[in-house]
Amino acid sequence: MPNLARLFHNADEVVDAWREALKQRDVTAALALWLDDDSITCVLPEGQRLSGHAEIRGGLERLLANQALFLEPIACISHSTLGTAIYDTTEAVHLRADQVESAFFLNITLVVLQDSQGWRIAHLHASHSTDVSSSAPITQHGLH
Repeated sequence: MPNLARLFHNADEVVDAWREALKQRDVTAALALWLDDDSITCVLPEGQRLSGHAEIRGGLERLLANQALFLEPIACISHSTLGTAIYDTTEAVHLRADQVESAFFLNITLVVLQDSQGWRIAHLHASHSTDVSSSAPITQHGLH
């Protein structure tokens, strides 16, 4: 019997599952959240652009090789239309579950599309936030 991916009924579930996969250092679960399409793209915080499942898998394996990432959303603006949702978030990144102060902040744009398998990630762009304060930003950082 084939191993079928979970059907996500709304885009928020995909975003939550993404954070959980990073927390668990589960590259397979993280990759299962992406569209089954070679046009998927991911830009890592250091600026490396990845295209397709193989490159994204390699990038996630490098990213999670030494530690889990605990993402705490501190600001989120989302936009949705029929079959498309875009999340523009600022997230505090913790490197341990018990860490109180964030190690750094990331600005993340997630594009999530709905297809026959439910909602899936089509594009993710992460960059280090230039806001060094630990408070939530007053204005949105803009889509990547």
